[in-house]
Parts: sequence; structure tokens; C-alpha cells
Amino acid sequence: MRLFRTPYLPTLIRLAGMSVGIFMTTFSLAQRPQKLDDPTVFTIVEKQPEFPGGMGALSTFIKTNINYPPEAEKAGIKGTVYLSFIVERDGSRTAITVLQGPGHGCDEEAIRLVRIMPNWIPGSQDGQALRVKYNLPIRFGIPEPVRKVK
Repeated sequence: MRLFRTPYLPTLIRLAGMSVGIFMTTFSLAQRPQKLDDPTVFTIVEKQPEFPGGMGALSTFIKTNINYPPEAEKAGIKGTVYLSFIVERDGSRTAITVLQGPGHGCDEEAIRLVRIMPNWIPGSQDGQALRVKYNLPIRFGIPEPVRKVK
């Protein structure tokens, strides 16, 4: 007695085998340990990179260290610089790239801020530090004039 009476059975078996093969390949690539000289950069990991002290500390760092570019102030420019960079296994930042920005010196100032940041807590998978790409927006607004207290 035949359980399945379909001419498509051999095709279904082949497709099921291919699906299992693709799944196993993907799973094994995601779980493979990364060697120290491995240039792979991840975008999604179990634990994302983090600025020391968290997002509140990052916001405070930016507010206290940002210098509004005179060229942007003169032109009345405000906007957001979108940066992308790689947080390395040791927490340093490399490959800093401006994805989009208002220009007038804001892009260069945002890059400067990322360069002077302390080392981040690197991203990790299964407890192992990895190279992870991170995107960061930095907002520029026209600074408020300093008011003298009477």
C-alpha cells in the first residue's frame, strides 16, 4: 500500500532536503566561533555594543563635548548627522562613515565626537566579543544664547 499517491513526491522530498541543508548551513554560520583575525562584521547579535554607562551616558557625553560648527551657526543650519561605524572587539570604533548629514561642518564634528569617545562595550554572541556595525544619529541645533543672571 502506498501512503502517498502523487507524482510530485520526489520533488517534495528534494525540496525538503534542500530546506534542511539551507537551514543547517545558516545555523552553522551563525554559531561558528569567530577567530581574532576574522574580518566579518555583524549587524545583529545577541548583545549589541553599548556606550559605557548606557544611552543616558552617551547623551551626556555628546551634550558636553559637542561644538556647534561656526559655519553651521552662521548659515542657521540645524539637522541630524547619521553615522555608521564598527565597534571592534576591544571597543574601539573604526570605519566611521557619514550616511547623511546637513554639512556645513556638522558632519566633521560628528566624526570627531565618535573618535574621542571612550571604548565601548563590544557586542557579543554566546559570550564572545564580535565586530559589530552600529548606526548613531547626532542632532545639531542652533545653540541658545548664554543668558547672564542678574
